[in-house]
Amino acid sequence: MIFNLPGYRVVDAVDLRLGGRRVKVEPVEVEDGCPACGVVSSRVHAWVEQRVRDVPHAGQVEVVVRKPRLVCTEPACGRRTFTTATEQLPVRARCTSRLKTALLEAVIDSGRAVSEVAADFGVAWWTVQATVNTAAVLLPDVDELHVRRLGIDEHRYRSVRWYRDDGGGWRRVEPWMSTIVNADCGQVLGIVGGRDSAAVGGWLAARSQSWRDRIDVVAIDPSAAFKKAITEQLPNAKISVDPFHLVQLANLMVTRVRQRLVRDREQRRGRKIDPAWANRTLLLRGYDTLSVRARARLDMVFALDDPTSELSAAWGVKEQLRRLLKVDTLEQVRTEKMILGCYVMAADMEETWRLWATIEAWWPAVEVLIEHRVTNARTEAANTGIKQIKRTGRGYRNSSHYQARILLTSAAQRAA
Repeated sequence: MIFNLPGYRVVDAVDLRLGGRRVKVEPVEVEDGCPACGVVSSRVHAWVEQRVRDVPHAGQVEVVVRKPRLVCTEPACGRRTFTTATEQLPVRARCTSRLKTALLEAVIDSGRAVSEVAADFGVAWWTVQATVNTAAVLLPDVDELHVRRLGIDEHRYRSVRWYRDDGGGWRRVEPWMSTIVNADCGQVLGIVGGRDSAAVGGWLAARSQSWRDRIDVVAIDPSAAFKKAITEQLPNAKISVDPFHLVQLANLMVTRVRQRLVRDREQRRGRKIDPAWANRTLLLRGYDTLSVRARARLDMVFALDDPTSELSAAWGVKEQLRRLLKVDTLEQVRTEKMILGCYVMAADMEETWRLWATIEAWWPAVEVLIEHRVTNARTEAANTGIKQIKRTGRGYRNSSHYQARILLTSAAQRAA
């Protein structure tokens, strides 16, 4: 009763000298159906012993299962003998079902690495990974889900690698993947290799026509490849641009202006003695999120390290873009766009004009964002988003491991 392995009773238990314990169990009922013909038999041909892994408790637990090999009593059956199988110990199982459940919960719910979980439970790395991959196969079919809004985002799940090609030269490979989610709840629907229009378009083309016709809005990065795939496969869907990437482009604009100014003035890169370099991360934060002390430091940067006022002008363009993306109505966003255009004209720098060109090119998608508020960021319904979910796949060795972990993490958070 203390060991609590359903369907088995403890025959013997001993403590091992090097720590842990060995528990010997046997089935409570010596009766089972033949896997070939289904005829129930209780005639024992022989007893065999098998060692399996179980959930550790105060050290490793080694389970020795004493299993009966039964004789099939059906004369027409070609299988003469077979061993019993239970829910906790299926056929050819090397681990108990409750151990695999504990491994899956440790990886998905706790967000731990597979190698860490394997070392903690005393099993092999591939045992944990096989458990994760098997669970991912059991996820519901995407075509059976009623989806109205999609989110598409790319992610590099490992560092850049170099391979030798057939000609003996080196070829750079960046392992990118694109993740498709249900934007209403954050559930991951699929993961495809690459971040081009062919990969995303192929996944969308594999869905049924009725499934694609239900899609109203798709949230994407400012990516021409994603836009092309959506235009071809979902012609009736509206495209919403992700505000995260627009603000990221604005922050990149501020950084480039800061770097150019210090190179032109000092003929070198920024150093710790430069206020703008020392507070470079402060320039990228939203002004409304800063404390009084941080705002004073920012004013000091503009007063001491911005003689041409170009840095403050670029920072003002970035802040106006953030205000634009936070409004609630189309009338307000168009007004804020006019103000942003005035800021860009006043700044009159190559970096700000490049940002303005991007805003103009994606302005229809910006209006869809303001109207529908469909993004790849954190959603209110599931308190999560694609950018949070996909981070759980980092550190995996290849694409199949990344996909399994992302899909299962999404399913677990959706169920919660």
